[in-house]
Amino acid sequence: MQSTDWDIFRYLIAVADGGSAVAAAERLGVNGSTVLRRISKFEEERGIRLFDRLSTGYAPTAECEAIIKTARSIQEQIFEIDRNITGRDLRLAGRLTVTTTDTFMEVILADIFSEFCAANPAITLDVAVTTSRLNLGAQDADIAIRASRNPPEHLVGQRVSALAFAIYGPASMAQLYNQAATPEQLKAHSWIGMGEAIASAPPKEWMDKNVPKHAVKMTADSFPALRRCIAAGAGISVLPICLGEKDDRLIRLSDTLGELETSVWVLAHPDVRTSAKIRALTQYVSRRMREASRIFEAV
Repeated sequence: MQSTDWDIFRYLIAVADGGSAVAAAERLGVNGSTVLRRISKFEEERGIRLFDRLSTGYAPTAECEAIIKTARSIQEQIFEIDRNITGRDLRLAGRLTVTTTDTFMEVILADIFSEFCAANPAITLDVAVTTSRLNLGAQDADIAIRASRNPPEHLVGQRVSALAFAIYGPASMAQLYNQAATPEQLKAHSWIGMGEAIASAPPKEWMDKNVPKHAVKMTADSFPALRRCIAAGAGISVLPICLGEKDDRLIRLSDTLGELETSVWVLAHPDVRTSAKIRALTQYVSRRMREASRIFEAV
């Protein structure tokens, strides 16, 4: 009886979820040729076709869908075992993966993480700075520090602050406005829009409703990048006030936009929250961010 390398099922799930070998390779931390080689070998050995190669990407065949359904069930059981083991870890030692955004890293988290590591030298932090929502259930990360109006129900955590937004322009515009500009005045300026990576952030929908399309002259896919473009004079845009307020290169052109306000959360999977090192980091980050909440909230 031919044995099966169970690792192949991770590849099948990754290709099915990502829709391509490239996307699967990024998720698995390998190169695309490795993904293709593993799948082709499995197809040849088993005499089945796993994916239809379409112009739009890889689509699982009916046979593959059945395999993936079972593989997902097994994978979730493995994840549950791993989470339970992690949750019983009473050591203030080992590796922790934290996912957050470049905005929070730039504004405050680099300092908080540095302080935490100094106080806990046996813990190593792996920080994943990304706008993608990593899967805490699959332990892609142990802790997520995110802005969200509705955090996932399967995660637990603490709301540490509100997060306010306002419209900012380059400091050179100070000569035009000594108070908040009117909506009509703002429409006359060039705008910088939200790129794909931050298209789900509240300002994107607001801009779609309030800014004429012809006024958007460029886009950027992160808020720190938006800030740099504003400072360079490329246009005006919406920023979290934690980025815009302390930057002398910028001027605020509006009151805080109340309809955009969201919350900052420190989240973990409930199965791992009892881990000593995870609990230590979530409590430390939550306390420090609450103490600094004034930089995130409406002023």
